Amino acid sequence: MEIRSIQGPQGLEAIGATAAPLPEDPKPSFDTTPPSSLEPAVKVDIGSTTYQPRFVRDVDTGSIVFQVVDSNSGDVVDQLPSENALRNRAYATSTAQSADAKPVSLSRVA
Repeated sequence: MEIRSIQGPQGLEAIGATAAPLPEDPKPSFDTTPPSSLEPAVKVDIGSTTYQPRFVRDVDTGSIVFQVVDSNSGDVVDQLPSENALRNRAYATSTAQSADAKPVSLSRVA
């Protein structure tokens, strides 16, 4: 096997790449005055006045669940994550916990 040295430009130089100069970064100005009104971090527009957004904690998984609730009847119209996803998550968690909790029996063969 013959090993030859590589001649000529390599890497970025081979394709003629050049780095662009960094733009001048002016000093950032910080506004220390608080806003007149504090707005919520998340705004939800579900497009209907009869539906209300609601965040709840799922007891089985400990996850935060977003629900769209009919304000007239109190029924859940839609939610994220879905009931099926929450069931799967709870099953996976309980399976993993039971696998960790199983006693290990070691037998010694003489």
